[in-house]
Amino acid sequence: MLLGSRWGSVGQLDRGLATAGTGLSRVLVTARGGVRAAADAVRAMGGRVGVGLPLVDGVAASVPADRLVALAAVPGVVAVTQDRSATFTGAGGEAGASTSTFAGPGSVGAAWAAGNRGKGVGIAVLDTGVSPLPDFAGRLVHGPDLSGEGSTVDTHGHGTVMAGVAAGDGAASAGGVHTGVAPEATVVAVKVAGRNGAVDVSTILQAMHWVSAYKDQFGIRVLNLSWGTESTQDPAVDPLNHAVQRLWQEGIVVVVAAGNSGPHGGTITKPADDPMVVTVGAYDDKGDTSARNDTLTTWSSRGPTASGAAKPDLVAPGRTLVAVRSPGSQIEHANPKALVGAGYIKGSGTSQAAAVVSGLAALVLAEHPTWTPDQVKRVLTTTASPLGSAARADQGAGRVSLAAALQADPGPARWQSPTASGLGSLELSRGGSSVDVVCPGDTAPTALVGERDTACEAWDGSKWTGSKWTGSKWTGSKWTGSKWTGSKWTGDAWTEATWTGSKWTGGTWTGSAWSGEAWTGSDWAGSKWTGSKWTGSTWTGSTWTGSTWTGSKWTGSKWTGSKWTGSKWTGSKWTGSAWSSTDATAAATSGDDFLTAFWGQRPRAGLIVPGEVSDVQ
Repeated sequence: MLLGSRWGSVGQLDRGLATAGTGLSRVLVTARGGVRAAADAVRAMGGRVGVGLPLVDGVAASVPADRLVALAAVPGVVAVTQDRSATFTGAGGEAGASTSTFAGPGSVGAAWAAGNRGKGVGIAVLDTGVSPLPDFAGRLVHGPDLSGEGSTVDTHGHGTVMAGVAAGDGAASAGGVHTGVAPEATVVAVKVAGRNGAVDVSTILQAMHWVSAYKDQFGIRVLNLSWGTESTQDPAVDPLNHAVQRLWQEGIVVVVAAGNSGPHGGTITKPADDPMVVTVGAYDDKGDTSARNDTLTTWSSRGPTASGAAKPDLVAPGRTLVAVRSPGSQIEHANPKALVGAGYIKGSGTSQAAAVVSGLAALVLAEHPTWTPDQVKRVLTTTASPLGSAARADQGAGRVSLAAALQADPGPARWQSPTASGLGSLELSRGGSSVDVVCPGDTAPTALVGERDTACEAWDGSKWTGSKWTGSKWTGSKWTGSKWTGSKWTGDAWTEATWTGSKWTGGTWTGSAWSGEAWTGSDWAGSKWTGSKWTGSTWTGSTWTGSTWTGSKWTGSKWTGSKWTGSKWTGSKWTGSAWSSTDATAAATSGDDFLTAFWGQRPRAGLIVPGEVSDVQ
């Protein structure tokens, strides 16, 4: 539904929309020129633009029914489809096309043979979530769900793929053939977007704040950011740049996808434009282990950045990588020909390349746990090898090499200095994308623009970058209350195998065992998690879903006040029929450019575009 199925001069129009009658029709519009082109086409037809969907180059919109045929005929419009929940058309791709061999024994075999598979290193994946699957059994920690969906399941599918590339262990594949780079690393899922892949910068900043607060508890040493915005705001003042630099200073290697907007220069996205982070472009390894035929992908974003910095830092395999997929996700439904076996999917993008490097960084840190982010970046970039005749502005230092990096001199502990104040504009950091939210007192959704966050509150950079970034203000009573973030939140009972292993995902998860004794017994996570106040009779039954859930017994008035549990959170918009609609998603999330791995149809012969899915010509 989200992706068009052909590349003709007239966009595809959903069956039934051509005779939709009068009034407004809720549709999804995709265009070759991306979000802005789709929005312009909608406005030209007298329609109203809703949530932006950068991941699929389109927008949700309300358009007069009698203008839909004309909308589909607008040059550049790929498809106009009915906005219906969880209904998708097929997209192109060839399941039999060659796949990258990088994330397998051919590239990391020596490290694996030496016993280094990333154990003890946490990789935080700030994305659409990571579904609990056998490939992550015993190693998956779910952080907060900031998407508004109320579930840790990855309904979009992107985050699960990234986690699989970086750290899947191939458990669901024959002989572990689809194993990720660091298959014993811990995966920390921080969900910021739901099924449509849209998220606001302010939500991302909250998620990065959480990573900072819990980095020690979950051993987070690497942060994978397989997305970006089209912002050109100076990194010296941008809030996103400030956030990644803070995390870098705190000992976290931040790995960012360069973007999929090549082959032109100056197409690096934010926060890949940050001078401190490891910015990753993509090359095509042609599905073999030979380096002689490797080429830079045409769609990998090139430097320099808008501020003139040299980016990317290096390139990694990013074409036709296979990784575990989230069952029932948007990506799975939209790309049936890209599916590999019962549980995997093949895709391309600089986000896959970034996930590869996140896994490599975990292997480096597993062998050299005292190395700083600066040292990890140094060994990865100084040991990379130039890729053919590609310009340095296109490939940075070149093709990443794990074996050389593990043996390299790490140099000084710190050779980079933070430069971002974070006092710039939140709106400019969004890069021109926005979505609709329902603010207090409003009767209809309005575009989230200006210096406001997703809670419709004024954004103050000076307050965000100060004491509120660290300390008790994140994990204390104002955010979640002592009962949520105290000893019961921390401790090894959170991340033990019983949390993500068979007892979590097996048969005892569903049925009577969910609400019966198995829920409250020692099998859950031990005495630290359970106890009469948590798992007693008040856990199930009417007291679970009734007034005591949002009353003072939960975490006090600051948690359950009108701003949290009032009209915006509860009511028909939360629990009614609109829960799975675009409106509900838009109210709970907001849109920025998730310029990650693009999943698309097979291009016409001879055309290589961002979003290729197994499109070997």
